[in-house]
Amino acid sequence: MAGRVCVIGGGVIGCAVGFELRKRGLGVTVLDKNGEVGHGSTSASCGIVRRFYSQPGMTAMAHEGAQIWGDWAGHLGPIDEELAVFRRTGMAFVLPELTDELRERAVKMQEIGVPARILTAEELQERFPWLDVASQYPPRSIDDPAFLDEGEDRRPIGGAVYEEDAGYVVSPGLATHNLRLAGEREGVRFLLNREVRSVSEGGGRRFTLELSDGSTVESDVVVNAAGPHSGRVNVLAGVTLPLKTRPLVREVHALDNPLRGTPRGQTLPIVGDLDAGVYFRPESADRALIVGTTDPPCDELEWIDDPDTARTNLSQRYRERQCLRAMRRFPELTLGPMRGVVSLYDVTVQDWYPIVDKTDRAGYYVCIGTSGSSFKTAPVLGALMAEIVTTSEAGRDVDAEPIQLELPRIGHTVDTGFLSRRRGALESSDTVIG
Repeated sequence: MAGRVCVIGGGVIGCAVGFELRKRGLGVTVLDKNGEVGHGSTSASCGIVRRFYSQPGMTAMAHEGAQIWGDWAGHLGPIDEELAVFRRTGMAFVLPELTDELRERAVKMQEIGVPARILTAEELQERFPWLDVASQYPPRSIDDPAFLDEGEDRRPIGGAVYEEDAGYVVSPGLATHNLRLAGEREGVRFLLNREVRSVSEGGGRRFTLELSDGSTVESDVVVNAAGPHSGRVNVLAGVTLPLKTRPLVREVHALDNPLRGTPRGQTLPIVGDLDAGVYFRPESADRALIVGTTDPPCDELEWIDDPDTARTNLSQRYRERQCLRAMRRFPELTLGPMRGVVSLYDVTVQDWYPIVDKTDRAGYYVCIGTSGSSFKTAPVLGALMAEIVTTSEAGRDVDAEPIQLELPRIGHTVDTGFLSRRRGALESSDTVIG
């Protein structure tokens, strides 16, 4: 069994992986180029915790994650710091059509204990009267002259799937620092402000990692959890995967909440608007809403090759296409001054699901393609990565026998082969929400 593990990446995924590996008795070092954990793409996460996925395995893992976030203190154990808060607002997935497949998905969610139900357009508006339930589907590009054209046929949306106990973690950065403190209590070592410059063989152990300050770290196992930099780390390690990940520029914009201080403002849920192509959730004690995109096909995606050269300025184009769509769904919103966040996601290009697996290089593992989609499942992915590492290093072939991950809080077991680097095409919405 390997004795020392180096986790590259100190976001919520890397910290969760390090915490779980240490609980299994391994010596763990977490490396990050930033000066503090959670200061990369995690810091821009909306922290949304929901279970509505096309893959049943991901639904189950997200449900387990929701139970962990609801008992964050119990998961971490004692630490001397304020804890991140999971705020359960509910979440409505607004759909252009309620197909049999979507209805069946809601039933499957209910079967594992998710309080999800179908709402008609009328029921959704009765519950949230500030929502306009006219369909905007298909979303149009802002370059389309008919971008804001409501048309003559004001047909309603198909309906919604509503998760009663969905919500968001108020501070993803604080949650990640909580994980750091819990890890340090157990013996995890964090080396920050250090970028990995090379990954080579030799020395007293399987890997030698050269860092930007000239120091080296020796390790039996390396776990790549470097988020948008994960592709670069794979190149340093000489590892090629069948699936490709790429950094993707994302913007989230903030609008004032017009219902703040009113009785209606006490019931704002998260809205995942697959009909209009946006999502939004309350922020800053309900003073604002933050608005992101669900990546409708009409919008170009801003892929980049070098994560260190990504722009950091908000753009008018993103602001208009996200905020104007949200304003049509929530007509009382007004545009106001531009404010928000620009960041990068690490996306698996084929299907937008994470890759959590070993690789063809002995001792080198990946937990990547996680940005945006996997904050909610970070504690579960940490446990899965720890199982893959310990099982593989003990000699079992997890390609032939994928990990059957036990989810003790919901009493379910998941075949995790759907997160393998060698998986086939998965059904996906080709987006992430939060």
